[in-house]
Amino acid sequence: MVKALKLDTTSIEYAILPDHVKDDVPDRIAIMLIQEENEYGCFDYLAANEAIRKKAAKPVDEDCRVKMCEWCYQVVDFCKFRRETVGIGMSYLDRYMCSKKGKKALGDRKEYQLVAMTCLYIAIKLHEPLEMETSLLADLSRGCYTEMEFANMEQCILEAIEWRVSGPTPLAFVLHYISFLPDIVSPSVVEAIFDYARYQTELAIGDHYFVKSKPSEVGMAALLNALEGMDTSLVPERIQTRLVRTIVMYTNMDLDEVETIQIRLSTILISLLDDAGTKKYKTLLEEDSEEEIDLTEEEDEIESEEMDSSDDETSQTSHDFEEVESDDDEDEDEEEEELKTRRPSARNRKSPTSVMRKPKPRK
Repeated sequence: MVKALKLDTTSIEYAILPDHVKDDVPDRIAIMLIQEENEYGCFDYLAANEAIRKKAAKPVDEDCRVKMCEWCYQVVDFCKFRRETVGIGMSYLDRYMCSKKGKKALGDRKEYQLVAMTCLYIAIKLHEPLEMETSLLADLSRGCYTEMEFANMEQCILEAIEWRVSGPTPLAFVLHYISFLPDIVSPSVVEAIFDYARYQTELAIGDHYFVKSKPSEVGMAALLNALEGMDTSLVPERIQTRLVRTIVMYTNMDLDEVETIQIRLSTILISLLDDAGTKKYKTLLEEDSEEEIDLTEEEDEIESEEMDSSDDETSQTSHDFEEVESDDDEDEDEEEEELKTRRPSARNRKSPTSVMRKPKPRK
């Protein structure tokens, strides 16, 4: 069973990329890809250090990471900080645990907790307008650690990760990917897509499975799941296809790996459903399966009718093709104008991620 964070949805923390930054998106993505490939990569340190963990009475496991991640979200929500700061802090934690200095914490849960709390402290210190005092951390630990212990651990962590504290996050990639959507898509729809994708990146941060995954691929998977949860009247398939092609062109991404991450994210979302939501999801899958069967039967009938059609009808269709094409062009222009004013509706689309859609996006 997949163990996941239980998070409450929050309002969008910041606006979509401004226009003056959109021109630099391809270059910014290229730099972030270099960072995640060379300096900010991680591996499965729990599996790699299984021998060390077996010797400990209470070794660090995946549940420890989930609990510390939940605690970090509670802190940033209480302090009104950005939730992405938790992702940055967990990146420090994972890279520290991959270092030689971090191996010791794998066999000591108390030290692991100290490392996790200090990583969040560093992330807040560098990426938030307000700094959290070490005295507050000591109070939050309920006397388990002193201010000096936090200060010493901060120095140890920064040295272990070689002072690399500005790596890309899955949400940062989502923010850049989504800028490739054309202007004909309504801003409210873009914000809804971003909000759905952001929630998935937050869930991924708490799952140890994604420690070895690249932030670019996690962000892509979250974005694709969010697009699947939108009605095609809001984001037509041709726009979705163009968006994917553009992202792949700039990233050379392995879509097979992205699909694997998509499935994992969908599984986490389903595991968070209550009984009513699970029943609703199963109903959607059954309806979707029935529609596919009916569609196959209709296609067989159409093919048989086409086989029996005369050559005269075929020539007549070819003769009228130019008129139909001109009408399609006019319809496409009308569709683009209509897309600009459309908003996400409460109607469900039958997809694995339709369960996370909301009746109305927050402005």
